[in-house]
Amino acid sequence: MVAVGFHRGVPEDEGLDGKVFEAHRHRIKQHLDRGVFPGFAEAALSNGKVVFTNLCGYTDKSKRHRMSPQTLFRGYSMMKPITATAFMSLVDDGTVGLHDPVHRYIPSFKHLQVRRKNGKGLEALKKPMTLCHLLMHTSGLGYGPGSIMPGVPLVARSAEEKHYKSLTVRQEEGDINTLEKLCVELARLPLLHQPGSNYAYGMSLDVLGHVMEIVTGQPLRKIIQTRVLDRVGMRDTSFMVQRSRTAHLAGYYRLMKDKGVSKRWLQRLDGSRAEDSMYVKGSAAAYAGGVPAAGGLWGAGRSTMLFSLRDVLLFCQMLLNRGRSVSGKRVLKTETVRSLVGDWLRLKRASDKPEPEGWGSEDVGWSPLGNIERYGPHAGALYMGGMSYFWLDPRRNIATAIMTETYWQVDPLGWKAELDDLDQAFRCIRSGTCPSPTPPVMMRSSACCTS
Repeated sequence: MVAVGFHRGVPEDEGLDGKVFEAHRHRIKQHLDRGVFPGFAEAALSNGKVVFTNLCGYTDKSKRHRMSPQTLFRGYSMMKPITATAFMSLVDDGTVGLHDPVHRYIPSFKHLQVRRKNGKGLEALKKPMTLCHLLMHTSGLGYGPGSIMPGVPLVARSAEEKHYKSLTVRQEEGDINTLEKLCVELARLPLLHQPGSNYAYGMSLDVLGHVMEIVTGQPLRKIIQTRVLDRVGMRDTSFMVQRSRTAHLAGYYRLMKDKGVSKRWLQRLDGSRAEDSMYVKGSAAAYAGGVPAAGGLWGAGRSTMLFSLRDVLLFCQMLLNRGRSVSGKRVLKTETVRSLVGDWLRLKRASDKPEPEGWGSEDVGWSPLGNIERYGPHAGALYMGGMSYFWLDPRRNIATAIMTETYWQVDPLGWKAELDDLDQAFRCIRSGTCPSPTPPVMMRSSACCTS
């Protein structure tokens, strides 16, 4: 990762306890040996230096390709902060206004209907839906039922999921295969609630993505490529993988256990080989034209973007640099990044209340980039992702990225968040509250976790 602009740092030089990192590395290796995952990639930054890297195991159970900083992982909702960054760059340029009404760009959104709170009947909009509402998931749009993989039946478990189920099925079948078509259908459905009144995680970013296409005259992929990926230096990140690069694609697994026994095992999903993955160009499972979602989720469990550990760290460092990439390119204005790492639920024009109905925690807020810690020693820290995720603390200039491709259908035996989640271990190093580390033993596997 030195090649992309990072310097290697020594934990102790940054006021960190390297022994805690090594104890964490040892525990991740133990989970690998237990079969919790075939591979794992993670790293930590402090003041622009890589102070810890852990590349553990292989891209899949065949053990043909070792985990690397360039291994690609399905991003799912990790795309949302990428899309939000691209959008805010348009705000910085004056191309759009943050509080513009959506109907200025998509006229069919001017006269939306809204479900009444009591569930009986519909009512008219009380105020226009704005682009800020879309960024904040306070627009009144939700998600349909999800699935771990295409082919698994979609089961609606809530009134919200039932409301959008037929639309989700049509996304998966390819009938709705562009953001424009999605917006046409969403305009025909009542909103779940009045804009600004409630929080509902959903397809808001997809509508925002189409607005971006309209104002630029470009497809979303090009907007994201030129405004975020190229400027940040995210060279690995992609929407699909060429067949010649399948060695870089992590296998997708689900951690399972049989009834009545405690032993866990891994079930491979998304094709029996990397070449069969839905994210490989030309494979039978690939979505025709590529997954179009701007929020990272489409149809029955399809992700839009694939990210590497290296690229996620570059994105985190851009935010820590207040909008400037490691190479020095300006991505966002300094004041824009300062705003984005704050709690927008406290902004009246984004949300009617700091803790709107549908929001689940008093201790955590929300910004266009993800979750914001409201209290404690890391108040103001930001975290976001899908299965893989990042965590960063702008005040302390530190960040972590944790990349995995194993869905936990059941909990892994012996997993302790305070020791095994890198962001949690990093927090305790900074606060001095870490449990005494267990001395690591000699690694015996050829797939050692490496720095």
